Amino acid sequence: MENKNESKVLAIVALILGILALILSWVPIVNNFAAVLAVISAILGLIAIILNRKNKKTLSVVSFVISILAFIIVLATQSMYSSAIDSVGKQVSSDISSSQKKADENFKWSKADYDALVVGDTLTGAGGTDYNELETKFGKPSNSSESSSGDYTIKNASWDNMGSSKFKSVSLSFTKQADGSWLLSNKSQSGLE
Repeated sequence: MENKNESKVLAIVALILGILALILSWVPIVNNFAAVLAVISAILGLIAIILNRKNKKTLSVVSFVISILAFIIVLATQSMYSSAIDSVGKQVSSDISSSQKKADENFKWSKADYDALVVGDTLTGAGGTDYNELETKFGKPSNSSESSSGDYTIKNASWDNMGSSKFKSVSLSFTKQADGSWLLSNKSQSGLE
């Protein structure tokens, strides 16, 4: 009995698609397309094996195995990429959480502290809370600037918890005195409870 040659056309198409799927299976996002190619190639390879059941099946089996291998690699790389993205997402979430916690810890103001501030004369600041006392208690302000108008020099200082999940701020204006001290002449706050 004489062996017929393998029917090669379907097996060659399956092999080409399988090799293409194998190559693309390593590329993120494109490997989704590679999975589709691998499935098509596996189906064609299986059909080629069935059609060649009485003939040599070497090319058909090789194309089928390469297709299955490509599909397995797609699943493995998808899992790897997903794991990496999850890891980065958790790290970013952790970093944001620790940043928010640090911002909250650095902001020492409370509503009671704010309410206890004595606002002096709006123009001169006479009788107001001294800036140095506040800096000692609450630390250096987040932002500070000075401006002069006529005989008066004003210092605007603000403390905030920028980066926190719930924004809070205290903005104070101080008027410079003849002795060089700064007395509170205006106050405002946001978010204190």
